[in-house]
Amino acid sequence: MKKDMWVGVWMCVLLSVAACIGSTGLGYAEYRPLRNFDYFALGVSWLYLIVMIVRDNRRNKP
Repeated sequence: MKKDMWVGVWMCVLLSVAACIGSTGLGYAEYRPLRNFDYFALGVSWLYLIVMIVRDNRRNKP
């Protein structure tokens, strides 16, 4: 994978952690479970990242 793909992976991880902390509170606020919108947004971002990684791997094969 190229540097751009690694940046994308780390951004997805960072945004996923930020969404989980921001939504659930993790001890600093009143706990509430993740909402359907959170699941949808995280699922779409990870799915798009997986598609881009697969596409990049297919393009780089001889």
